[in-house]
This record gives sequence, C-alpha cells and structure tokens, in this order.
Amino acid sequence: MKILRKLQTVYRRHSKVQRARFDKWKIRYKRESRLRRLSQRRKIIRFLRSPFRVRPAILIGPTNSANQATLWSRAFQKFGIQSQSLRISADLANEWFSSDFALNRTQWLDFNQRQKLADDVAKTKDIVLFESLRPIFRLLNAKDGRNQILEDFELMSRMGKRYGVIFHGSDIRDTKAHAERNSFSPFHEESTELEKMRARRAENIELVPFLREQKIPIFVTTKDLLLDLPDAHWLPVTIDFDSFYKIALNSPIFPDPNQKLRVLFLPSRSWLKSADLIEPILIKLHDEGVISYQSFFATGQTLKHSEVPAAMTEADLVIDQFLGVIGVFPIEALAAGRLVMSYVPTDAGEVPIINITPDTFESELRRVARERPKPSAGIEYAKRWHDGTESVLAVAEVFGFKI
Repeated sequence: MKILRKLQTVYRRHSKVQRARFDKWKIRYKRESRLRRLSQRRKIIRFLRSPFRVRPAILIGPTNSANQATLWSRAFQKFGIQSQSLRISADLANEWFSSDFALNRTQWLDFNQRQKLADDVAKTKDIVLFESLRPIFRLLNAKDGRNQILEDFELMSRMGKRYGVIFHGSDIRDTKAHAERNSFSPFHEESTELEKMRARRAENIELVPFLREQKIPIFVTTKDLLLDLPDAHWLPVTIDFDSFYKIALNSPIFPDPNQKLRVLFLPSRSWLKSADLIEPILIKLHDEGVISYQSFFATGQTLKHSEVPAAMTEADLVIDQFLGVIGVFPIEALAAGRLVMSYVPTDAGEVPIINITPDTFESELRRVARERPKPSAGIEYAKRWHDGTESVLAVAEVFGFKI
C-alpha cells in the first residue's frame, strides 16, 4: 500500500493513457494482494489443522522407569503421534531397557550435551513429560537452592512448550499413610532404603502445590497413588501385549495334569515386594511337594526383563506382592494367560487377580494347586487397559489433542 500512496502523489501529472494504465495496475495489485492474503490465511488454517498441530510431538523422560517411557512412545507412534523416550543413567552398560535417547551421567553433566538436547526439543517437540520431577536440561545451573526441575519448567515456558509430570510410585507414595491403611504394609519396618524413599517423596511433594497453582498436569501410573494425589490423572502402565500374548497361545498353563503347580515369584526389590512374607510359604509348599518353585534368592540369580518371558512360559501361577499395587509384572502375567496372586485393595476396581493377604496366602495357594482353575478375563483385561491405547487417550484428553 505504501507503493500506491507514493504513486498517487504523482498521479495527476501523467497523461490519460498513463493514468488508465495506472488504474488497471492498481486494480490488479489490489486483487493480487487479496489473493496473497487469502493464500496466507489458507496456509495458517492448514497449519492449524495439520497433524503437527493436532498430533504434537512428545518427549518422555528422563528415567524410563520400567521401560514405560519407551512403551508409551511406541503406543503414541501407533496412532501417528511422534514420541520418543529419554533415559539419563549412571550406568548405561547395565541398563535393562532401551530408550530412544540415552545419556550416561557424565555425558549429561557436559553443558553442550544438555544444550544440544534443549535445541532438539525446541525444534522438534511440542510436549515434554517429566518423570519423577527429574530435570532434563538444567541450562542455568542455578545454585539458589530451588528444585532443579524449576529451571526446566521456565525453559519450557519460554520455548512455548507444554509439559506435565509423571509419578511412578516410590517417588510420590506416602509411605506413612500406606502403613496406617495397611497392617501388612512393607513400610512398618524402618530401613535405610525406606528413609531414602521418604526423602525423595518429601522433595517431590513440596512442589505439588506449585504444580497445581501453575496448572501443570500430574499423571500417576497406578491407581493407589490417587489416594495421595486425588487430583492427578491416571496414566495406565503399558506392556508389550503382543509379546506376552504369544506365551498364552504357545505355552498354555497346566500342560501336564500330573505336574506340580509351577510358581514364579520375581520381586524387583525383595523388601518392598514382601519377600519375607511370601517366600517362606513358597519354600514350605515346595518342600511338601504341593508346588514346584525355584528360588532365585537362594542361588543369587537375577533375571533381566528380557528373560522374564522365558521364565513365564515355565509357570502356571505368578505371585506378585502385598503392596496393593497393580504394576507391570502382574499385567504381563495376565497377558501371558497366567494365574496371578496379589493383594488387590478395594479401590483398585475389578481386576482378574486372585486376591490374597498374608493370612490367606497359604490357603489360596493350596487351593489353586488342588483345583487348577483356569484364568478368567486376564488377557482381556490386559489388552483393554494396558496395551497402550488407554495411556494415549489419557494424555490426549489432558492436553486437548485428537488421535
């Protein structure tokens, strides 16, 4: 339009022919301007409706606890949503799980590595989900005593990114309240590990009022955590359903009616998973010839997660814990068509697991060994809630994008 104004100042000094040409040019210029504006408007509309806007790119990290960040990312990808997992570890060589991005602690302490990670997020990601309030970037390296995650929150806000927080369990669980609710809670006995767990929880719970005030979405992976954070969103754990379902198809339970009941018990942390209450009963019934049980504690063996499917093919019954948490391991067992025993609190809903307490465990184990019941609805339950679909829906609903 500046061009028009300049030309109009000398308009009267030109001949009629020149004025006529100018009038035609002015009409054409205005028409082309309208077309350009219309084209720009259409581009904006296409951009707003594009998969990039409707289906944002996501980063989940930096703990990849129980391989959840990776499995959630794979679930997002099935819906055409870009998502990647991140793991910052002290020892990548002995990691059980694989992540899309993996840095050891030494690499992460290099500022250039963190800067590179931040640049990648700025260019390619729309949403960042921080696990357990652990920092990913920390570009300021502030020494003001604040929680390090606050630096990352400020960075995300400046970048115009959306972000949320995921708690997995021990990072936010109120162990004292759990002990008050549950007479056989593993948190009655004081220990160094419990003390560390409480310290970690105290650090995280201190930031919860800030998260609420800033309307930063909070996700929890197990329903028992909703007792501690009732305003959080349930983000179901995800399993590799297809891999474990193959076990159900190819290695059904009770292959030999004359064989003893084969029992599998693989607690990740023996004190937390009530091994002191569970294993003596298993050994007792094994010695009596009621069940067949191999103790991995007695031999000092440990199983990597990649070895769990093979162990599960040799089991009819999987024992979990008395914590009252429906975690990854029992859901994998359900998907594999195995019977599962665990303590299921009333607030967990309808879960196809044989509910036990320390008082009923032995009698229920003897009953299963005697009656050999067939699993009921376990596979359907695992697929319905934990194949990744519900997890994708939970995040999409909170952040308001379509899948």
